[in-house]
Amino acid sequence: MFNEMVSYHSILIYLTIVLLGISILIPFMTKEREKIVKRMRIYMFFIHSFITMVAFSGLVAFIFAKMDFDLSIFTMIVVYISITMAESVKYIKMLKASEISEMRAINIKYTLLSILQIVALIGWKLKEHKDAVPIS
Repeated sequence: MFNEMVSYHSILIYLTIVLLGISILIPFMTKEREKIVKRMRIYMFFIHSFITMVAFSGLVAFIFAKMDFDLSIFTMIVVYISITMAESVKYIKMLKASEISEMRAINIKYTLLSILQIVALIGWKLKEHKDAVPIS
């Protein structure tokens, strides 16, 4: 049962990375600022939903397995808060940006920061647990 919960958690993490990757494309799909802002508003709903689902699935696994609160769990919480804040700051800065090229640069910078945090955390967890549940 625990392995199944960890698998769901892993799947949600990978889907979040895919959604972040898709977000890089949003400013490149059109040259109209209003359309970019509208699409980013829709994207923000989905990314915050996915980030929250990842956090909730991790919390359920944490409670179900009766795990100890350690550095690993603390780091996951910090990364969750950091990504949530980065995505919010990204949206606010994109709203304030006057040029589309500036919007694109802001989007790429903050999205790559979020992806890097997730990938680093995955790498750390895989190194920590050699027998991590693979997705097949």
